[in-house]
Amino acid sequence: MSALLLAVADAPRPLFGNQWLALLVILAGTAALMVLVAAAGRWLAATHPEPVKRTPALAGVPAASATPPPETVAVIAASVAMHLGSQARIMAIRPAAPPNVETLMQQWSLEGRRQIYSSHQIR
Repeated sequence: MSALLLAVADAPRPLFGNQWLALLVILAGTAALMVLVAAAGRWLAATHPEPVKRTPALAGVPAASATPPPETVAVIAASVAMHLGSQARIMAIRPAAPPNVETLMQQWSLEGRRQIYSSHQIR
């Protein structure tokens, strides 16, 4: 196979006698390959559905029960009472969603920019 490709590559004239015809054949082959990959992706998506996503569980609490442990509720209640007063009510306690990749990358870029600017000398 590789010998055939090398022989074609070393040919003194274009593959089909015309460089535009060779370009057209290559572009048509590329388009056919893209259609084939898209069809295979659709077939795989249809035959392999995504698993059901579960809500993230609190640390140490099974996914079946979404209630936090009593120690966590006590700490949150004490903090709310301290900062907002004893009349404040806690409506719900839910775990925080993990940060997404874009947010983490933005934090890295801001820190890098801060380091670069802080290394400059003020004139």
